Amino acid sequence: MELSNTAYVILGALHERARSGYDIKAFADASTRHFWAVSYGQLYPELKRLLDAGLIDAEDQPTGSRQRTLYRLTRLGEEALADWVSDTGTRPCEIRDEMLVRLFFSDAVEREKRAELAGNMAARHRAQANGLRKQSEGKPAHRENAMHDEVLQFGIDLHEHLADWYARLAARLENE
Repeated sequence: MELSNTAYVILGALHERARSGYDIKAFADASTRHFWAVSYGQLYPELKRLLDAGLIDAEDQPTGSRQRTLYRLTRLGEEALADWVSDTGTRPCEIRDEMLVRLFFSDAVEREKRAELAGNMAARHRAQANGLRKQSEGKPAHRENAMHDEVLQFGIDLHEHLADWYARLAARLENE
């Protein structure tokens, strides 16, 4: 059975510990969302597929009157995750950014609007870098998940670079 990248995000989240669907979504929103978003519309169908494939187990653990299902990785799921991560072949890098699409076509508007758009993009990336930096402040390094810290630093560095690039573009456009 071929799995989606979202399925692997779920397996990765469960590799760390058992989680509910809500917990998996919260984990993804706080971590992988910056490079691989997971919606509830994707999450629950993928959980069902993973259950049916025997890659995860589910256990009902109601909390009060609320129904709650806790998902755990099976040995087969651990193997599937390890096999997927072990495939070190290159893949295309995809960037989906509505503001970048607007910038791409911004020759359709006056220079001032292009400069404003580039300046707003610089501010957006600066804010994203600051938000990621706050996530890392005061937290001890993950010994068991060291790559989480490395990828978090990548995000900070990437957004700082993009903020600087867009700021230089905005300055060039303003000075034309």
